[in-house]
Amino acid sequence: MSEHFDAPPVRRRTTVLSAAMANALPFLKPMGRVTVGKAPKPPKAPVPPLPTLSAEAIRAGIDPAVRHKALPPALTSYTEFGTRSFISAGSGSPTVLFESGLGSGKEAWSSIFNEVSAVTHAVAYDRAGYGQSEPSSQPRDGLQILRELRAMLQAEEIKPPYVLVGHSLGGTIMKLFARTYPDEVVGVVLVDARAAEFAKRCRQLGVSRLWYEPPSVLFALSPSAMRAELAAASLTMRQARQAGPFPAVPLIVLTQSKDTGKWPERLGKVWAASQRNMAKMSRLGRIKVCEDSGHNIHQDQPDMVITAILSVVAAARYAQAQARIRG
Repeated sequence: MSEHFDAPPVRRRTTVLSAAMANALPFLKPMGRVTVGKAPKPPKAPVPPLPTLSAEAIRAGIDPAVRHKALPPALTSYTEFGTRSFISAGSGSPTVLFESGLGSGKEAWSSIFNEVSAVTHAVAYDRAGYGQSEPSSQPRDGLQILRELRAMLQAEEIKPPYVLVGHSLGGTIMKLFARTYPDEVVGVVLVDARAAEFAKRCRQLGVSRLWYEPPSVLFALSPSAMRAELAAASLTMRQARQAGPFPAVPLIVLTQSKDTGKWPERLGKVWAASQRNMAKMSRLGRIKVCEDSGHNIHQDQPDMVITAILSVVAAARYAQAQARIRG
């Protein structure tokens, strides 16, 4: 007699899954709509405040006794054009470069230099044949002087950006610098500098040559370096006039009134017009007439020159800060 075993009932897969789903239902209730978007941006770093545009505010932080201290000790730069004596002090950007007038060296800026170097890096030097710098057998026109200055800057690793400050003939050299290397310049201060077209305009109006050209006796009595620069002055003016466009940087033209008030009226008008035209070289240019000052404004009214330089430095720093923010 054979035994018969009844097979266990078959549970379909769907039945098992349905039971499992039923048990899990309490945990599968809708949780509401979830919006998936971009990850939130990290907070921006705080933007540093823009530097002040007030030269007076900058000067307020300078010890007044600084002006009366001795200039920094002279240093010697060894360049391919010979040795050049220079002084360097201060820190920060931009670097202020001083270019002296005909017959003068770095000491001409003694009433200016220390206050400027209390705010930013400053450099003044002696051109070839002046002070402690070696003489040169090279022509003394503006382009050659500029080559020698740049050789010194490269040798000493004094890098741009620069604010250029030039007195008289030094102003013409600095105009040439700005027009030749505009990307390195962030500001210019011209201290009673002669406009490149001044002599030409005087000739056109029939002004006596004695009023606008140095007398021949000055050549005979001048040191050799000064004579060489005088001989090349007309070429230097032409080089500045024919160089590239002036950069759109802050420009302050300081012009005297003490001597010009004694000139013939026609000459005075030519001078005043040429100074105004220099201020128009840049759309950011302006002119300041220095009352009761002669040709050496930096010695007659050093406060006015310091304020002009620090105003340009402040404007340059403000523009640099804005460029960093724009990134």
